[in-house]
This record gives sequence, structure tokens and C-alpha cells, in this order.
Amino acid sequence: MNEPIYFKNSNLPKLLGDLMHSNQFLKIFSAAALLLSLISMIGVLTIAGKAPTVLPLAPDGTLIERTREIPKPEVEIQAALKRYLDLRYKWDPKTVKNQIQAAQVFVSRSARSAYETDTASTVKFSTEKQVSQRVYPVEVKVDLIQSSAHITGDRITDIQGLRAVGALKLTLFYESGPRTVENPWGIYITKAREEQ
Repeated sequence: MNEPIYFKNSNLPKLLGDLMHSNQFLKIFSAAALLLSLISMIGVLTIAGKAPTVLPLAPDGTLIERTREIPKPEVEIQAALKRYLDLRYKWDPKTVKNQIQAAQVFVSRSARSAYETDTASTVKFSTEKQVSQRVYPVEVKVDLIQSSAHITGDRITDIQGLRAVGALKLTLFYESGPRTVENPWGIYITKAREEQ
């Protein structure tokens, strides 16, 4: 009965050792992933906390400077009147009707009927005689007391291919009103007087 007893090497210690080794690898991997996510979270919070970079551009692509000063009324009125001149006095036979209608947003309600009567003959003349016109204002003098602006410059009229250059002498009377998308300055023409 003295049979030899053979001990089998148990696989359990080897399995435990392998398991502990892979747990160490998982712990290191988890710590690295946590560190990486913390660094990215700090980076995101830092970037999100900064003010955005805004480049304000005018419609012509020039950079608008940031200032704390209130804009001068003369400058605002000049900008509105120049826009009105671009719409009212720069046209060709194809665009004359649309341009004059677009300029109507700068005309006060009390002067609209007179404006429509005055411009109807311009539209008819331009389309029938194939006339185009461009104006180039040189000086826009704004008188805040009289609520008027004196505009001088050059007018080029093209009648069936023949060009004529003349002086532009125009006095516009204006009033302030509500600001709209089409007229952000809120300047409305009440009366226009052309000098020959």
C-alpha cells in the first residue's frame, strides 16, 4: 500500500500571476486614459473660456475699427445720403425702375407721392431713349441745423451711346425716422432740389 503519491502542479498560481500581470496592465492603461482625458478637458475649457475673434467687415470688405466713441451724426447722415445717391442716381435702362424703387426706402412717407411722380418721367425717359446715368459725389456738406445736405460732384449721362458730363449740384432735406434693415441710418429725404 505504499503507493507513491504524485503531486500535480496546480495551475492556479500561474493563472493568478497572469491575472495580476494583466490587471497591472489595465490599471496603467486606465491611468493613462484618465490623464489624457483630463488634459483634453482642461484644453477644451481653456479654449471655450476665451472670447471669440470677430472681424467686423463693412460691405466693401474694409475692416471696421472698434471704437468707444459715439459716431458723429454728420458721418451717419453722409453714409445714408451716399447710399441714396447710389440707388437714385446710378442706373441704366434695364435697372432704372428697380433702382428708383429701392431708393424709395430713403424717402419720407409725406414725400413719397411727389417722389413717385418725379421719378415716373425718369423711368419712362430712360427706357424709351436708352439713357443711363452715374453720379460721383465729391463733397457732401451736412447742415444739422437746417436738416439739409449740399452735394456737389459729377454726373455722367449716356444717351444712346453719347456721353455727356455735367456738374451735380443737389440739395437734399432730410428728417430722422425709424431705422430699418433697408435704411439702417433712419434718414429720410423730405425734399430734393437740383440746381442747374
